[in-house]
Amino acid sequence: MSISLSLNEELVAHTRRELNFEPTHSNIKLFVTQGGLQSMEEGIYRGVPFVVIPFFGDQEQNARLMESKGIAKIVQRKPSVNKDELKNAILEVIKNPRYKNSVTRLRRQALDTPMTGLETAVWWTEYVIRHKGAKHLRNPAADMPFYQYFLLDVIGFFTLVVFSVLWFTIILTRQLYKLVCSTFKNPQKIKKKKIQ
Repeated sequence: MSISLSLNEELVAHTRRELNFEPTHSNIKLFVTQGGLQSMEEGIYRGVPFVVIPFFGDQEQNARLMESKGIAKIVQRKPSVNKDELKNAILEVIKNPRYKNSVTRLRRQALDTPMTGLETAVWWTEYVIRHKGAKHLRNPAADMPFYQYFLLDVIGFFTLVVFSVLWFTIILTRQLYKLVCSTFKNPQKIKKKKIQ
């Protein structure tokens, strides 16, 4: 399906299903996407910058993240997408090499791994088998009681200390207040006591 926005180039729209299995092609200049995580991963994997039109959920946050990394331009979907805004965003992403350079750098970083995901999963599965369950890698928190895991014992201790200090301060303040008030109310009693 072709879409013409008078960009002097032909734009080809693909559904997600077509895109997932399409090999990386040098003619792909950008993705226009809603900003979902899968779209972001696909674009970075292919080294293609984005024009993002977020709709709901985490898409707005993902779009801002992509824009902060220099790999996307956001087009807001106010009541509806403005045709001129979309056209300007597409032209900016295609013509400004900053977007392509940023996504190429991210692609190199993402693909720079010693093993593929499947190889990593196989290696760790074999590791656990070799070490009979790999109990040395088990998180100690898995065996902790509930109150220790959530630090309820520590919170309880500090709460007790704070309330004890507050209680002691209140009692001390009351005693000092009574002493000061009794001194100012009956200064003659104090003088009489001193004379006797």
